[in-house]
Amino acid sequence: MATNDALSGLLLAGRYRLHSTRGVGVAGEVVDAVDEQLQRPVAVKILSPQWAASPHAQQRFRAEAQVASSLNHPNVNAVYDWGIDDFDGISRPYLVLEYLSGGSLRDILDRGRLLSPSQALVVGLDACRGLDYIHRRGIIHRDIKPATLVFGDDRHLRLVDVGVSRLVAEQTWADPTGAGIDAARYCSPEQAQGALPEDGTLGTPSDIYSLCLVLIESVTGQVPFASDSTVATLSARIDKLMPVSADFGPLASVLERAGRPLAADRFTAAEFGRALMQAAERLPRPAPAPIAGNSKFADTTGGMRRPTDPTGPAQRPENSADDVETAAFDAPTGVPAHAVPVAETPMYDQAIERGNRWRWKLLIAAVVVAALAGGGFALSRQLATTSHIVPALAGIERGVAENQIADNKWSLLVQTERSDAQPLGNVIRTVPPEGTKFEEGKTLVLVVSEGPTLPKLIDVNGMTLEAATKQLADLTLGISVVGDAFDEQVPTGIVLSWSVLAQPSLAAGAEVIQGTVVGVVVSKGPAPRVIPALGGLDEAAASAALAAVQLVVVRADDIFSNDIPIGQVADQSLPAGTEVPRDSTVTIALSKGPDVVLVPDLAGLDYASVQAAIANSGLLIGRVDGNTSGFLYAVSANGSPVVAGQQLLRGTPLRLSYY
Repeated sequence: MATNDALSGLLLAGRYRLHSTRGVGVAGEVVDAVDEQLQRPVAVKILSPQWAASPHAQQRFRAEAQVASSLNHPNVNAVYDWGIDDFDGISRPYLVLEYLSGGSLRDILDRGRLLSPSQALVVGLDACRGLDYIHRRGIIHRDIKPATLVFGDDRHLRLVDVGVSRLVAEQTWADPTGAGIDAARYCSPEQAQGALPEDGTLGTPSDIYSLCLVLIESVTGQVPFASDSTVATLSARIDKLMPVSADFGPLASVLERAGRPLAADRFTAAEFGRALMQAAERLPRPAPAPIAGNSKFADTTGGMRRPTDPTGPAQRPENSADDVETAAFDAPTGVPAHAVPVAETPMYDQAIERGNRWRWKLLIAAVVVAALAGGGFALSRQLATTSHIVPALAGIERGVAENQIADNKWSLLVQTERSDAQPLGNVIRTVPPEGTKFEEGKTLVLVVSEGPTLPKLIDVNGMTLEAATKQLADLTLGISVVGDAFDEQVPTGIVLSWSVLAQPSLAAGAEVIQGTVVGVVVSKGPAPRVIPALGGLDEAAASAALAAVQLVVVRADDIFSNDIPIGQVADQSLPAGTEVPRDSTVTIALSKGPDVVLVPDLAGLDYASVQAAIANSGLLIGRVDGNTSGFLYAVSANGSPVVAGQQLLRGTPLRLSYY
């Protein structure tokens, strides 16, 4: 592979003069360059050799490069050219990109600078515009992070690595546990569980979740769910609600939805952008973002650029005005979305202007009324009596409602409250209510929804799992069994402890967003008991051993035992080491000693009678010597002579000797 020094001065494809290397990443390296044909700065991304190592790899690169070069949007880094060339004898693919001199969001954060919620909102708006554009073309970025959000010298943000990120992601996420820590920090829960676009388990909501993480980090300096290892970082976000501080103000509820654990519950990119626009009305105007230029080609013109500069506010020169993409959530109220090109939309100002338009009208009205007040009592009286009917505004988005009443010369007071009937930003009611005849100059109260009501946590300890599930569901809260534990006092199936998975420090009475999941630990009842070895113990000792582990002894009939002395445990119903529930019974049988029988009197009996007598006695016939038709002259057992009436263990074989 060529070194950085070797790349400097290289003329690529006969027109791109390479200069210094700007950065090196997983996919390859980015080099500042000049297009000597068009005399403009460009950036050249030289990919790793693996993407040209085989015909299949080259075919994949060409397919992705063609898609990337076809994209044309002010918030997507433009791809001007691409190809495969030799670098120090090694074939490597390259992309020629729109030159961005403003640095990345990663550069801002690495310098210890954080964004205000208003500045983060502006970043989010630009990112949503770019994501909406690529998502509607079936492209999932899969690598949204601060390093892939880069600013041009116009201070507008671009999504970079669109297309290339797909090649890298296929390798990165083939095994999620092997992904690097940086990739893991910004991945969605479905990515963490190995979801892939190819099988339909990974979709565009993954990019929305990643953008939510980035926006939170840009304000707080911390990435939610980040840990010190890839595995811990991946597992920490699965089924967890996004922790969003109230310090985000109106942005908090927007980020909460964007970062929900289930992909189906998140915004689309367009919905995310519209929600940010609504939140902008309640945030202060942002200061310019502290972007960091990091190249010799940074803009030195004070912001004055050629009309054909691809990073400027005009459309890119390679395409006609008809090709400039639009974003529906950029349009001010009352203007068709298709009529507002993204490239000509002043990003944040429209949101502020839409929210403040009524204030200017009221100010003008106040000046006029004040002037007329000095002109005569009759005229002021006439103006004071002009009235209008309060229209039906409930269910209408706030900006639309303000536009409808802008000409009625009412002062406007906006109050917010939570509502389950109206979504965020919609009017709940007016004071006075609709249909009221209301004089000009009076104050109309517009009550606007700030999102769903916030249920209060309840203590579910001591409830059955079924009862806890129902009560939490009634509060629009979820429940998840996160574990179980043995408990000597609490019966099986009763909740032992609970906590909010995303915020374990919350207690009963705390307000949470709807859908918050409460994790519970359920009792398994008393721990199982291990049966001790009882053989050889007398009844009292056996009973004490079982009572010590809260088991109950049951006495069975005594049994013969050739090995256990009389009065000691000769048998137990369950073997030692068996686990049983507390208070279970264990049956024991005591020994009544060996099972002995008497040797019968066999004198004078024929062989058939001898067989019957021995069988009836409980003994056995062993070896028989001689002719059984003759005279029985000796009986022995275990090598020793026995006589009638002698005690032997039941089943002992007898040796019979005839002559």
